[in-house]
Amino acid sequence: MSNVSIEIRADGDLNNILDPDERVLWTGRPEYGRGLCQAIGAERIYLISMLVGVLVMWGTVPFIGPASSSVRFTACMVYGAVSLAFLAAAFMMASNRQYVLWNVMYLVTNKRAIVCRRGRNWRFAVRLYVVSNVHSATYPYEIVPTRPNPSLKIGTLFDEQELQPFGHGLSHPGQPVTWGALTMPVAFEQVSNTPELLEMIKSNLRS
Repeated sequence: MSNVSIEIRADGDLNNILDPDERVLWTGRPEYGRGLCQAIGAERIYLISMLVGVLVMWGTVPFIGPASSSVRFTACMVYGAVSLAFLAAAFMMASNRQYVLWNVMYLVTNKRAIVCRRGRNWRFAVRLYVVSNVHSATYPYEIVPTRPNPSLKIGTLFDEQELQPFGHGLSHPGQPVTWGALTMPVAFEQVSNTPELLEMIKSNLRS
């Protein structure tokens, strides 16, 4: 199992999170999903389900009484309310995913794989949340085939709440459906060069 550590810092300087003998080998951000309309992972499934539901729902209108009947009018009012609720839910999911991925940065050093995210605590003060895992020969690093870019799992947590600063944590609706079911992966999400990053981590294990 991974040896993930979580640190909350009041200063936002990334240089201050490194040890004196630690050097940065790579930095990156998610290559997709940072835009509001860039749905990924489970979010796509939710959106398709809601779209199908809306189409089926409105498709029943011609079969509900005469065009001028109060029954059809009531049905249209209800369908309209449900459609607006689905639209609001889609916007909330997209905003959640965008907020998380926009504020995330990934680092690989000669010692650790690090995920940094800016967020606010319960006092609305900005904090830097640093989640890191020391390079380990026993941890089963995994390249997850997320779309459109793969993700590299660099650690695992049992308690998802450990990654939940005020507002949003590292989890978001765009992650795969299975994430968070039993454990909460810590990953470099939507990064195209995951094979090179995995080899970089392994090479530092051998050095």
